[in-house]
Amino acid sequence: MIEFIDLRKLSKNDLIKLRRSIVRLKEAGRSGKEIEGITRVRQNRISEIWRKYLISGSEGLVPGVPGRKRGEKCLLSEPMQKEIRRILTKKMPDDLGMPYSLWTRQIACDFVKKEYDVRLPLRTMTNYLKKWGFVCSTPKNTEEYLKDRAFSLFIEDDFPDIVRRAKSENVGIYWYCETRASGMKMIAAVTARGTARFTFARGRMTQEKFIFLVSRLIRYADRKVFFIAADVKAFRGEKVRNWLKSNENCIEIFYHPAVFKKSKK
Repeated sequence: MIEFIDLRKLSKNDLIKLRRSIVRLKEAGRSGKEIEGITRVRQNRISEIWRKYLISGSEGLVPGVPGRKRGEKCLLSEPMQKEIRRILTKKMPDDLGMPYSLWTRQIACDFVKKEYDVRLPLRTMTNYLKKWGFVCSTPKNTEEYLKDRAFSLFIEDDFPDIVRRAKSENVGIYWYCETRASGMKMIAAVTARGTARFTFARGRMTQEKFIFLVSRLIRYADRKVFFIAADVKAFRGEKVRNWLKSNENCIEIFYHPAVFKKSKK
């Protein structure tokens, strides 16, 4: 049985050292139970120390120094930003008890309010996502694609028919987008208005990763989805075709000409 430390009997310096050790262990991915066994500090106190650090940074580890109160300002400390980035890239909303299958700006705001009691306006969350590199643009809003003749013909000839069908059948339209962020690939389904439903993946894009994205996209959808993606193997290989046959009532995929970056000589 663990003999827990009485934190009230520690000197100020010893208490700061202990709190810093707890933070280092949390940042290393140790669980509350593991840290409890290592430091002999109860898990509820460990959670309290970690939360203060996320909200107020190093100041939150100093006894008697009032840090920013929870929810007092709509700004995130650097430690809190780091933790939120980690969660967004490693977890899905429904892993955290939220009834959503992909991240959006609003769901990220809801998570911050739920977890840290800090209310962020959508505009503020947008700024944080941009700061972290979590931004995607649809191909039809990307200069590289707009300069491509084959893609321009798709927009002129095929895309209007997709839009007309979507209106007549009451279907939502999404574009596939991706970008590099924090050493990972951010993959997203983006609406015409720019609302991105996103997650993250490591390594090159595969059929399995594509299926993961679109299956999550339709998981909580209240209507059929038209999904527009580049004409590449990862998006239309045999595994994708088989998956689509099983979900043809929920989603239909349209392919536009792929545009590949030219290597610089």
